[in-house]
Amino acid sequence: MSSLVDRLFLSHPRTAGQGYVEHLRFAWQVAATMALGSLAAFLHGLLPFILKSAAGDRIRALHSQIHTRPVANAEIRPTG
Repeated sequence: MSSLVDRLFLSHPRTAGQGYVEHLRFAWQVAATMALGSLAAFLHGLLPFILKSAAGDRIRALHSQIHTRPVANAEIRPTG
């Protein structure tokens, strides 16, 4: 049972150099940022004169945050 818990809940966060709670917090932060960016893009589509750069700003910030964070296993770092 312990190895199942390790494989399902701890293995991936460990490869990212994080504990379970730290990984959860980071993933939820990314999700919240994406949700706000999505809402901004939706509203901008309806009303083109508002939130002109909000969605793009969030995408750029997430890209920077994900590509500059320390990663324990360099093989999993996204490229591009």
